[in-house]
Amino acid sequence: MVTREELFQETEERIEEITEVLRTCFHDLGEAVYKDQSVLPVKMGVSLLEEVEKAENEMKEALSCREEDNEFVAQFDEIKERKTEVDDEMENLRVEERDVRLCLGALIYEQCSLGLLDRSRFSSVYADSDEEKKLSEKAEGKSLFSRLSSRSALSRMKRSDNSRYLDYSSLIDDEENAVSLSGGNAEALVKKLESVKERRAVLFQEKEDKEYYLSQNISRRKALEKGGLDSDQERVEDSKAAYRETLINYGNYLYDRGGSWVGENTPTEILDILQKIIEVQNGYRELNERKSKLQKEAKADDYKALIEEEKEKIKILLGERDKIDMQIEDIQKEINRLESLVDRLVK
Repeated sequence: MVTREELFQETEERIEEITEVLRTCFHDLGEAVYKDQSVLPVKMGVSLLEEVEKAENEMKEALSCREEDNEFVAQFDEIKERKTEVDDEMENLRVEERDVRLCLGALIYEQCSLGLLDRSRFSSVYADSDEEKKLSEKAEGKSLFSRLSSRSALSRMKRSDNSRYLDYSSLIDDEENAVSLSGGNAEALVKKLESVKERRAVLFQEKEDKEYYLSQNISRRKALEKGGLDSDQERVEDSKAAYRETLINYGNYLYDRGGSWVGENTPTEILDILQKIIEVQNGYRELNERKSKLQKEAKADDYKALIEEEKEKIKILLGERDKIDMQIEDIQKEINRLESLVDRLVK
């Protein structure tokens, strides 16, 4: 069985729910008329309309600000991610260029060893090649010291092959030197090197552009990360709530003055909202009447409980009065006895 307290709690919760439904109806009415003022015979509630318009503009500004900041964060993070990709690709190209240059350097050295290239253009390579030939000859000579020192020098030269080959490959940065190389393999390596260098140059420029953008916008990104985006969201939510309240106020105003503007030309949509408001208000009124009745019944029960308490007090007092009356009667008997004794003594 549902107690009065439970019924009262249920009624209060239902009143809260229906209150929000009623506010939503006023909002819908206010919004519908605000969006289409032609439903009114004359402009009504000018000051309220100004408040609605002001709140709407604030909401739009808040939404725009949030969207702009979100787009900025997405762009910043995308550029940061792309910069990392560029760094990785540039490192891969650096390794690839080194490998190509080593191959070219070795090829140049080989062709110089065979005397296939112009000595004036590749003089440094020829110098190393001639030196290696001399050392090789000495390494096969009769003198033990000469053989040992020559082999040691040759060993040192071999250990520095990669460094020397990279130096040799720099010679073909001169286009005339590049075209003087012979063989299809040399042509393929030169084209590959040019392709890698061009790609690295493009990536280098992209990297610089992105680093500049990131350096110029890092402060804003950090500020948004530390709370700017949360602040944007709070502003949006607050502005939406404020806008809703202004529409509710305007809708309430229009409903109270419905008799001055509702007529045959009022759109069905508006009439439906007005009808729903009437129905909701009737339900709201019934609930409040039920609440009031429950409050009165609860109060009456409280009074009844107090009455019972007072009756109990009377019973207690009556019981005490009977006891006192008996005590008085006993005392009176004692007085009478004493008086009788006195009378005897004085006679």
